Amino acid sequence: MTKKVWIALLLCFIMAWPHTAMGQQTKVEVFQIDAGKVVRSENKTDLVQQEAEKSLASITGVFKKVNPLPNTGYLVKVPLDPAVQINHQTLSTLANEAVFVISTEQQPVIMLYDNENRVYFFEFNHDLSALRKELQL
Repeated sequence: MTKKVWIALLLCFIMAWPHTAMGQQTKVEVFQIDAGKVVRSENKTDLVQQEAEKSLASITGVFKKVNPLPNTGYLVKVPLDPAVQINHQTLSTLANEAVFVISTEQQPVIMLYDNENRVYFFEFNHDLSALRKELQL
């Protein structure tokens, strides 16, 4: 039951985000998991783009826990412009956004979508200190 609630919450979170007229979103949005709402929306900086690209380049494997969403923490949606090519043994796609799952309960995880909107969660080894500082997390 809890897993279904989290999946429903996540889908509502993703669907609720507005997009610009060109179909591209230029805002980084921070969703606080325990509050169940977007708590901040900011213009994306070059630093955020660079940190996202470095994190994507450092993917080490698929996240293997049953529930990738912690009880507390943040989901940080980062639009990628330009889009980043992902070539991993389980996923090959051009990613135009990445969602970082950041919590004290677990290591950060990247959530990506393939071309058919299937969700994938990946572990990575890039340090998110600069991203956290930039977004005041």
